Amino acid sequence: MNYEKLYVNEKRKRQITEICLEEKNKEINDLKSLLVESKKIELKLAKKILLSNTNSKTAINGYKEENLVCDDLKNELIKERFLPILGNDYNECCRISGNHKCDIQSKNKLLNARVKKYKHKQFQQLDRHWVSDLIKNIPELNDVSQILKDLCEYPLLSDGLYIDKNKSIKKLCHNNYTHETLNDFLKLLNEYKRHILNYAFLGTNLEIQPKYLFGVEYNNNKRIKIILFEIKEIINCLEKLDFKISPKKTTIWLGNSIFSLQRKGGDCGK
Repeated sequence: MNYEKLYVNEKRKRQITEICLEEKNKEINDLKSLLVESKKIELKLAKKILLSNTNSKTAINGYKEENLVCDDLKNELIKERFLPILGNDYNECCRISGNHKCDIQSKNKLLNARVKKYKHKQFQQLDRHWVSDLIKNIPELNDVSQILKDLCEYPLLSDGLYIDKNKSIKKLCHNNYTHETLNDFLKLLNEYKRHILNYAFLGTNLEIQPKYLFGVEYNNNKRIKIILFEIKEIINCLEKLDFKISPKKTTIWLGNSIFSLQRKGGDCGK
C-alpha cells in the first residue's frame, strides 16, 4: 500500500470537505441575514399599518365629533348658553372638508368653527407643517429658519427615506448657540408672535377661516363638557405671553407651555 498516496488523497478530500462546509456556512449566514432583514421589513410594515389604523381611527373619531357638535347646536338649551358668543343668525351646521382650518360650517356660512376633542391636561395638535412652509408664509422668520430646521429635522439615512436615529437634533442650549443668538431667536419669534398664532389657528386659506373653536371634553370615553371660544380672543390672550425655551431645550413654549412649537413625532422614522 502506498501510504503517501493515501495521505495525499485523504488530505485532498478533507480540503474539499472544508471548502464545502465553508460554503454551506456562508449560505446559512446569508439565510440568517435575509431572515433578519425580512423580520425588520415585517416590523416596519406592521408599525406602518398600526400607525395608519391609529390615524384612521383618530380621523373617524374626529369626524364623528364634528357631527356631534353640529347636533349639539340644534339643542335649544345649548344655543341659549352660546348666544352671547355665537348670536342666533346662523342656521343648521354640518361638517365640511377641504384645505382649510374649518371643521364645521352653517348652511348660511355665518358660522365657521374648529372642533377639538380633549381630556383634562391633554395636549392637542393645532397645526402641522414643515418648517419651510412656516417660513414661506411668514418670511420675516427667515433669519431663524436654520435654527428651527436643526431643532425639528433629523439627518436622513443613505436611503433618503428614514431618519438616522443615531444622530440627534440640535437643542436650543448654550452648548450649541451663544447667549446672544438664542436671545435674538426668541426676540424675532416674539416680534412676529401674532403672525405665528394666526398661521396656526386660522391657516392661509383666506376664503374660509374659522371664527370659533369648540372644545369637547371627554372622561372615560364619555362626553362631559362642551366649551366655546372666539378664536380672535384666544389669539389676543396668547399674544400677551412671550416665547421661551423649555427646560429640556427641545421645545419652544409660549407662556408656561400653553402653546408650543416642537417636532412632530409618530412617523415611524420617516
